[in-house]
Amino acid sequence: MSVIEERHLQILFLISVASAMLMDTIDGSIVNIILPVIANDFSTDTGTVSWVIITYLLVVAGLVLIIGKLADGAHIKKFFLTGFAVFTIGSALCGTSPTLEFLLFARVIQGLGAAFIIACGPLLCVKFLPSKMLGFSFAVLTAAGSIGFALGPAVGGIITEFFSWHWIFLINIPIGIASFIFAMKVIPKAEKCEREPFDIIGSVLIFVAMACGIFCIERLPHLGISNTQIIAVGSVTIAAAVLFVIRELRCKYPVFNIRVFKIWQVTSVYLAFFIIQIICCGILYLMPFYLTAGLGMNSLTAGFFMFITPVIVGIISIPIGKWSDKKGRRWFMAAASLAALIQTLIYVFIVPEWSIFVLVISFVLWSLSLGLSGGPGGSRIVEWMPEGERALGSSLMVTCIYFGGVVGTALFACLFTVLTSAGGVVSFTELDYDIFMSGFHGSMIFAVILAAVSLILSTIVKDRR
Repeated sequence: MSVIEERHLQILFLISVASAMLMDTIDGSIVNIILPVIANDFSTDTGTVSWVIITYLLVVAGLVLIIGKLADGAHIKKFFLTGFAVFTIGSALCGTSPTLEFLLFARVIQGLGAAFIIACGPLLCVKFLPSKMLGFSFAVLTAAGSIGFALGPAVGGIITEFFSWHWIFLINIPIGIASFIFAMKVIPKAEKCEREPFDIIGSVLIFVAMACGIFCIERLPHLGISNTQIIAVGSVTIAAAVLFVIRELRCKYPVFNIRVFKIWQVTSVYLAFFIIQIICCGILYLMPFYLTAGLGMNSLTAGFFMFITPVIVGIISIPIGKWSDKKGRRWFMAAASLAALIQTLIYVFIVPEWSIFVLVISFVLWSLSLGLSGGPGGSRIVEWMPEGERALGSSLMVTCIYFGGVVGTALFACLFTVLTSAGGVVSFTELDYDIFMSGFHGSMIFAVILAAVSLILSTIVKDRR
C-alpha cells in the first residue's frame, strides 16, 4: 500500500480530493439561484426547470456506489482523472446549451463526471492516508461537500448578475483542467490488488428504481396519479426496488450489504442524516424563488444572502467534526435537527413584510443545521456499521448526501407545484404572488414534520462506545 507519510504531501493530497468534492457539490446547487432566470429564458414552469438540478444529482447518487466498486483497485487514480475530464466536457456542453432539453442532456454528462470524482474521493483517502487520519479526512470531505452545496447559489447569483447564466458552467472549464493537472501530480499510483466481482444486475436495478421513482415524484402534479405514464413508471419503480432487494440478499458480491439495515441504530442514524439532506436541498430549491418572487431581489442580492450559509458552515464544520470525535456525535445531530425545525417553522409564517433580520436568522439556523450535521451525521453512519462494513458506511454516507439532494429537490418541487396549480400548472413568471406564498408556506409545513422526525431519530440512538 502506497501510504503517504510526508505531512506536506498529505496536505496537498487532501487539498486535491477536497477541492474536487467542493467543485462537484457547488455544481449540484449553483443553478438553484438562477432557476427563475432559466425558467424565464425557456418559458417553463418551476417543476419542469427543477430537472436541471435533479438530472445532475440523480446521476451522481445512482452511480456513486457502482463506480466506487469498479474503482476500488489499481485504476482508482485513472477513474478520478477521468471524472475531471468528463466533468469539464459536460460543463462546456451546459454552457453552450441552446435548449432546455440539451441542457438536461449536458447535465447528465456533467453528473457522470462528478460521480467518478465523488466515488473515488473517500476511497483515495482510505488507500493513501494513514488510518489515524481517516476520521479527519472524512470530516474534511464532508465539510467540503456541505460548503459546496451551500456556496453554489451564492456563486451562481454573483456570476449571473454580471454575465449570463451560461457562465456558471463555462467557468468550470479552466478549473477542471487545473484540477486534472494538480491531481495527476499529487495523487500516487495505486498498487495492484484483487477486485471483487461486480454485480451489474443489482447496479442496473437500483439505478432504475431511483430514476423512475424521482420521475414519478416530480411529474405527478403535471400528469396526475391516474395518468398511464405515471402508473407505468411507478410500477417499474416498485418492481425494480423489490427485485433489487431480492437480488442483493442472494448475491455473493452485492452492490452493498442491505442486511446492515436490520440494525435499528443504523437505519435510524441513516434516516436522520438523509432527512437533513432532504430538508436542506428542498429549501435550497425553493429559497431563490422566494428571494426573487417574494422579496423582489435580483440575482446578485439573492446570491449575497445565500452566501451567509457557506461562510458559517466553513467556519464551524471541521471544528465541530473534531469536537464530536471527542464528545460524541448524538447531540450534535440532535442540535442540527432542532435548528432545521426552528428554521422551517419560521418559513411556515414568514412574509416579505417581516424584518430582513428574521431572514438572516433563518439563514444562520440553516448554516447550523448543515455545519452540525456534516461531520457528526456522516460519522454516526460509519460508527454504527458492523465490523468489516466501515467502507460501506462511507459510501452510503456520500450516496445519502446526493440522493437526499435529489429527493429533496424533486419532493419540494412536487409539493410546491401541487399547491400552486389549482387552476393548472403555469410558468414561474405567471404565478400570482398570493398563490406563490401559499405554496411556499405549505411546502414548509411538510419540512417541519420531517425535521421533527429527524430530531426524534437522532435523539433515540446513543453514541456507540
